[in-house]
Amino acid sequence: MRNTQLPTIIATIFSFLNENVEYAVLRNYDGLPTKNKSRDIDILIDRNSFSKIKKDLVKLIEKSNFKIITYFNSDRICTFVCGQYNSEPSIFQLDFFFHTSAFGTILLPSECALKDRVYNGWIYHVTEEYMFLDKYLYLKYIGSAFPEKYSWLKSKMYNNVELNRILQELFKIESLDILEAMPTSKFRHLVLRRNAQMFFKADMINHCRFYILYIKNYIFGKGYSIGFTGPDGVGKTTVINEIEAFLRTVYSNTQLYHFRPSMFGNLSDVAHSAGIKKTVDRNYSKLHRGNKTSKFSSFLRLLYYSIDYILGYYSQIKLIIRKRGIIIFDRYYTDIICDSRRTRIYLNHKFLHHFGRFFIPSLNYNILLTADSNTILTRKHELDREGIESINRKIDYLAAQKGYYKVLNNGTPQEAVTKILHIVFDQQHRKNLKRLKK
Repeated sequence: MRNTQLPTIIATIFSFLNENVEYAVLRNYDGLPTKNKSRDIDILIDRNSFSKIKKDLVKLIEKSNFKIITYFNSDRICTFVCGQYNSEPSIFQLDFFFHTSAFGTILLPSECALKDRVYNGWIYHVTEEYMFLDKYLYLKYIGSAFPEKYSWLKSKMYNNVELNRILQELFKIESLDILEAMPTSKFRHLVLRRNAQMFFKADMINHCRFYILYIKNYIFGKGYSIGFTGPDGVGKTTVINEIEAFLRTVYSNTQLYHFRPSMFGNLSDVAHSAGIKKTVDRNYSKLHRGNKTSKFSSFLRLLYYSIDYILGYYSQIKLIIRKRGIIIFDRYYTDIICDSRRTRIYLNHKFLHHFGRFFIPSLNYNILLTADSNTILTRKHELDREGIESINRKIDYLAAQKGYYKVLNNGTPQEAVTKILHIVFDQQHRKNLKRLKK
């Protein structure tokens, strides 16, 4: 299991929390505030208390030169993913939990765990009983099995006097054995009846908050998408791989696509299957091998790819973004605009740009990665200067349009990575500061 060294801002944040609010780390607290075994840090806190410190927390993050690259708010959790771009980029995630709940129904109020929290000399954390219940009660309510990787914790809870006391106090259940044997439907009924008697107002408010924020988060996904295009030999693959690996340290749901969603096969294969084309050229190592196509053929090819972009975006890409995932495209529709020979769509690049604005779902960040012709020619000897300069002229045109960012990769891949992270982090931070003020 990894044990990642954390940036010094984490110790600063915990020092601030220790002095200003009641909180408790929910799990994986060994090593904090300097090291962490998990992708994120889960902190239990009362919602009202969190509201009071949120502005100061944002100020601490900004003062440490970190950017808020994801901000997510729901009925049960508020998430900050923060990143910093230096020679050694850094990223971390804080999840502030307000209670244990499922679909708006409160299972375990935060005050129950907070009143029994433990201080280990550096941070406050919950007891093992509450660490277990936070996960177990949620899974019990939705009818899912308890994870095998936490079986060590579950085995410690059988015949646990403190756990039995908590179960009796919260649900009038005498032991974990009884709760284990209880059908999911009966447990749900028990929770609803208890909430009606003990937490009626809080539960009703939370249900309203759940539906409002669920719909809002569904419509306005909190993930984001990055597309890359540029001439062959510019070092795009190396840069993409470094950025993907870096983001994946926190964003487990990071997906890499090539050119399009690929709901449909290659056009040549489809034409061959339909009997329109007799043979298919599969010499993929030669990227610009095809003959120049007519305007009509180019337009048909554009329509075919456009259908794939539109349907693929709303059936695949948008779903990942709604779940706070990251989409990376190694080439996107922008490649059709910039590299006619690769896509065999020989139409005016200005027309293609305007066509894309109207019909093709846009990505959040379109990175135009390029370099001067001499640098590219030394990296990729099979390319010609005329082709590189043609692509770069179209890149210069797009760089003046909204949502496109030109990045030169004349130096090391890490320098280009830093420039790209600078763009993405800065823009995300601006967006999230606006969301935080609402």
